[in-house]
Amino acid sequence: MAVISAFVGCDEDFSEIGGEIITNPSNVEVREFNVNAYTKKLNSVQTNNSSNLFLGVTNHDLYGKSVASIVSELRLSTLDPDFGDNVELDSVVLKIPYYSSEAATSDDDEITYELDSIYGNGSFKLSIFETNFLLNDLDPDAGFESAQRYYSDQKQVFEQNIVGPAIYEEENFIPSPLAFDSYEVGEDGTDTIANTPSFRIKLPVDYFEAKIINKEGSSELSSNTDFRNYFRNLYIKAEENGTEGSQIFFNLNNQDAKITLYYRSDREVDDEIEENVRGSYTLNFASGNRVNLLEGAYPSNVLQEIQSQSSETGAENLYIKGQQGSMAIIELFPDTLVLQDLRSEDLLINEATLEFFVNRDVYEGENPERLYLYDFTNNAFLGDYAIDLTLNAADPSTSLTTFSSPLQVEEGEDGYYYTLRITNHLSNILNNDGDNVKLGLVAVPNINTVVSRSSQGVIAGSLNSAVRNSEELTRIPTGSVLTPEGTVLHGSNSADENKRLKLRIYYTNYN
Repeated sequence: MAVISAFVGCDEDFSEIGGEIITNPSNVEVREFNVNAYTKKLNSVQTNNSSNLFLGVTNHDLYGKSVASIVSELRLSTLDPDFGDNVELDSVVLKIPYYSSEAATSDDDEITYELDSIYGNGSFKLSIFETNFLLNDLDPDAGFESAQRYYSDQKQVFEQNIVGPAIYEEENFIPSPLAFDSYEVGEDGTDTIANTPSFRIKLPVDYFEAKIINKEGSSELSSNTDFRNYFRNLYIKAEENGTEGSQIFFNLNNQDAKITLYYRSDREVDDEIEENVRGSYTLNFASGNRVNLLEGAYPSNVLQEIQSQSSETGAENLYIKGQQGSMAIIELFPDTLVLQDLRSEDLLINEATLEFFVNRDVYEGENPERLYLYDFTNNAFLGDYAIDLTLNAADPSTSLTTFSSPLQVEEGEDGYYYTLRITNHLSNILNNDGDNVKLGLVAVPNINTVVSRSSQGVIAGSLNSAVRNSEELTRIPTGSVLTPEGTVLHGSNSADENKRLKLRIYYTNYN
């Protein structure tokens, strides 16, 4: 690649097929081809197929406000709990760990943490409700033969089923990076537990005393099926409060994501009744059904430009945004005669790339670190993704960089750009009569999690979310839903010839 780059750098005036062919002593030649690209808006996406969800409010420089709330079931930690006699509930704590990393350690061994996956630096209004809407496992409209889907735009369904007043409210909630100690009751007494930073809320004792403690011995606590029908789910709601806002990325399958009830009671210990014994009981988020509710509308000028784009028109700018956002569709060889001519040449493809330049004249804010390109027609990964030997499961930032380079920032004319390599895909089209499928482009926070892999790294299949209320789109990579970030890229109709989206092929011609 270094040799190829050196030769290519000697002549930047690439031409389209039928024009000048750049030659060099290594017999590697280069051509550029027009492509067709345009944006599609995602109006509603499936969000109940992931353990990772967002909570909070962000205000994007270009795409505007986005609000994320969570609805989740809870699970009993043990069935038919025995709380003892004369139970007095001391406190109730909801805890969901943040993604965080150690930033420093003091001389007193106190660890300072830095929060990961927090977007924005402001606060938001936080409310917690009980709702009476049942989250089904299976879809009754499909004869209970397929999994039920819930979508990002179904807020009204849950709002209409709220039970009673808010369980908890806070006008200005902001994530804290501070660690804390908690007290867990074990067989040998009470242990002090050091905790990493967490979303940690003290909930009202009276509510959970009536809802859980007073139900001891009842059918409602005898099984998770009965409990699920009794206590349908918890609605953790975010609202804008006039600040910059912030959005938190959670993993609700974390074993420490739970509500803990701390109490005292009289209990039998070693055949004797002891008074005022500490105890605790947990309600777990892990394994429960959940859905992420997303709100937000693009500014009218951005939405109008997206709606004006199509396969027939192409686009000057491509609007890429995660969550309930937008994506790009790329069509290689829109002129089928060009593809036929190229197939007849029987070329050895050394490399094929698509370079996506950020349009800094339209958007100068933060950009996603990675873009993911996939087979849009079949909702499948590309061969180039599958065979990339740079897979690094431990560090996604350095993983699969041959297929999808992280955002590159260079001074001068190049500026900000992403390189996506589709060498295997193009070789299959030209030399094996592979289908010239449409390609989809989305922003992803973790390039490793767009497919399902075995522990050995073998790909089992793409991870997709259903899309509704959107022409042409039926599914998108689930990873795209897991980031609020966005950018604007030069499209196939860009006025800037040097940054216009094109397909570049490095090849060897032995004919």
